[in-house]
Amino acid sequence: ADGSASARAGNAQPVALVLNRISDAAAKSDAGPVGDDQFVYVRSQVQDSDLTSGKLVTGPLKEREIWYAQKPGPLKKLGYIREDGDTLPINAEFGDTDGTREGLTRPTYRWLAALPTDPQKLLEHLTALTPKDEGQEHAQAVFEQIGYLIGETVLPPETAAALYKAAALIPGVTEAPDAVDALGRHGVGIAREDTRHATRSEWVFDPKGLSFLGSRTFLTKDTEIGEKGTLVAADAVLRRSVVDKGGVRPQD
Repeated sequence: ADGSASARAGNAQPVALVLNRISDAAAKSDAGPVGDDQFVYVRSQVQDSDLTSGKLVTGPLKEREIWYAQKPGPLKKLGYIREDGDTLPINAEFGDTDGTREGLTRPTYRWLAALPTDPQKLLEHLTALTPKDEGQEHAQAVFEQIGYLIGETVLPPETAAALYKAAALIPGVTEAPDAVDALGRHGVGIAREDTRHATRSEWVFDPKGLSFLGSRTFLTKDTEIGEKGTLVAADAVLRRSVVDKGGVRPQD
């Protein structure tokens, strides 16, 4: 191989090795299966920002509980969300008058289990499914889409393993040694920066078992919407479980 190709491979190796380790750990998970009548439950601490003033205003850290319905086919009620003490139904996506089908915005366990497990094919599939946004690099949108899938679902172990290997194939993905989640928990970090948008998204993994802890997105330079380092969003997963009834917490 020529020098530049081997140099590129050398640069790419650390993040690929880290994602391979995370992939191997995910493959050993005993998650699932999740029945069609069950709900995936995720409890997390989340921090969002508001842009209505024209500047990013970071909101307070708050607890969020979500119950995602797993029933196949279009659903008008996708589950339940509890924030600020109220448990409210999650309605179908705006414009889906017949209900929202399982897919990228409603990733049921059954839908996730049917995804390709070859990392290249999986990346191509997700790249085609991810909507294009004028102001964002498409590779960044795909990276963030995978981040959503690893953050708020129960992943079949084979799918999880393939997702991490697919992430390693996205150009610009790097290691982030000092990554922290919304609760300030430090861990093994995987990141990608959208230079056009001046945003950086980081995933944080437990240094011991390499399970997903949370994520953070922030500005990488001063822009018209905020100063460098301003938080766009952050989350920290506290509990992931499968329950038989929406709106009801796991018993154990």
